[in-house]
Amino acid sequence: MAFFIINKNHINHKGTINLYTNRFLLRKFEDNDVNYIFDNWASCKEAARYNAWNVHSSIKETKEYLMEWIKNYDKLNYYNWAITNKETKEVIGSISVSNIKNRSRYCEIGYTIASKYWNNGIATEVLIRVLDYLVKEVGFQKIHAIYDVRNIASGRVMEKAGMVYLKNRKKFLVNNENMIMNCSIYEYKV
Repeated sequence: MAFFIINKNHINHKGTINLYTNRFLLRKFEDNDVNYIFDNWASCKEAARYNAWNVHSSIKETKEYLMEWIKNYDKLNYYNWAITNKETKEVIGSISVSNIKNRSRYCEIGYTIASKYWNNGIATEVLIRVLDYLVKEVGFQKIHAIYDVRNIASGRVMEKAGMVYLKNRKKFLVNNENMIMNCSIYEYKV
């Protein structure tokens, strides 16, 4: 006779599936997104100012990153969405999950929006949708987001999405200009 213990407190990884908001389709990146990625944020110093990634100097560099992202979609614990305008089909940003800890049902979330679309509620809209998916469908119980304290708008996005300030960390990350950043950490907890 076999006995099975069912753990109701486990992660049910589903990977990067299509998610919808009022204005956006969140989907897997595709080969033909390379120009949008490069033009809208990867080559843009403004979009990268508060992030740890380096500005791309060529579309070839962006293509290499894109191919790696696409390859990782085979993994059910890989979450990386292209933020796509439903009307124009333009890819205007990304939102992804990292630092997954299955046992503690923890992950971190980050997002980038093309600077020409800032201050339109886009990051808040997609963050709310992805947090909902990660908690209700995947089973995460604690999600952190980190931002450079100089990027006050990102903190407001997190608050509007229901995240709560947790703490500041000094000299926490190095940004794309090799400057050590002071960061604030926000938490979404079930």
